[in-house]
Amino acid sequence: MDEKIHTVTITIYDRNAAYQQVSELLHQFADHILLRVGYPFSEKNVAIIFIILRLDLAALGALTGKLGQITSVKVKATTLKV
Repeated sequence: MDEKIHTVTITIYDRNAAYQQVSELLHQFADHILLRVGYPFSEKNVAIIFIILRLDLAALGALTGKLGQITSVKVKATTLKV
């Protein structure tokens, strides 16, 4: 499959429970990440991570599927049409 550019927004509703798992999973896809921006809301125990990736749709599905299985994590992905 062709590699495409994707944006993924990851919302972590319980940083204490999920942040380490999310970080480890993103580390596995580090070679595909073009940009990673995170913003922690420490006082609310929430974090938002925005990433831009270059990979094929199968790999994107694998990543977002694994992220979505982590408790207190929500994921939204968009493929750029360029």
